[in-house]
Amino acid sequence: MQITKPTLLLDKSICLRNIEKMSSRAREADVGFRPHCKTHQSHEIANWFRDFGVSKLTVSSFDMAAYFVQAGWQDILVAFPFNPLEIKRLNQLASKCRISVLIDQVETIESIQGLEKEVGYYIDIDTGYGRTGIKSDQFAQVEKIIQVARSNSKLVFSGFYCHAGHSYKANNRAKQNEIHLKAISDLKNLKIQFSSYEPRVLYGDTPNCSIQSDFGEVNEITPGNFVFYDLIQASIGSCQESDIAIAMVCPIVGKYPDSKEVVIHGAAVHFSKESLKVNGQLTYGKLVNYSPHGWTPMQDGIYLTSSLT
Repeated sequence: MQITKPTLLLDKSICLRNIEKMSSRAREADVGFRPHCKTHQSHEIANWFRDFGVSKLTVSSFDMAAYFVQAGWQDILVAFPFNPLEIKRLNQLASKCRISVLIDQVETIESIQGLEKEVGYYIDIDTGYGRTGIKSDQFAQVEKIIQVARSNSKLVFSGFYCHAGHSYKANNRAKQNEIHLKAISDLKNLKIQFSSYEPRVLYGDTPNCSIQSDFGEVNEITPGNFVFYDLIQASIGSCQESDIAIAMVCPIVGKYPDSKEVVIHGAAVHFSKESLKVNGQLTYGKLVNYSPHGWTPMQDGIYLTSSLT
């Protein structure tokens, strides 16, 4: 088979192995498993999870939620701060499935008008990532959101959600452990502080969900990247390179012996704008041996070093 343009390859057997490992980890830790779909965004791959007992999904947009509802999923969390301007979309989805949203602003609660069905909401908690969410020790702010939300009979408090995304930058086990232990400790304190509301706690980042065994008071984990993994995850110890389930086939369009370089048909849209430093050099991928039956590692490490412009 001739490949004339950048083409994504997926090794189903590796992908299924990754799903099995994470589902087993959740089961052994006695926590639920609500995988995030933003990495694969595929109803076919999502259906592979059903064979491992998964019945709930996490997504990052209402468009993604609608896509998976069409595929038959009936319990979906949209793990992105809710935009009240999307109330119409929320009503449409709530009429078809059990939908939950993330909230971290009192103003958001006050702006939600016209809900037609009950919608669950989780309060987004920041345990150190610094992107979105209420700081984990701001109990008064959490209480205020819960109290203001009680004026809306269609909003149902479900619990707390935390994505400790700073674990992706932790390049050693000690730092990963520190991030994880703080997160589960903070979430435990919240669960105790607001125990009268019987909150559920959702927590998920691929690095720590891949290596930790104790999740404290967490009820469900929500990792996503693990389904494919990548070189960054391998570099920080979340997985081995043999766990990476995808590769790109790119035609070579130029060879330059003097500089020992080749140019491929493939750029940022086909790979990622994220990079990894290997021996001080920014890299965007690692070359493998390709055949119609898949790929195998090269004996020598050869990396993609273009700026991907």
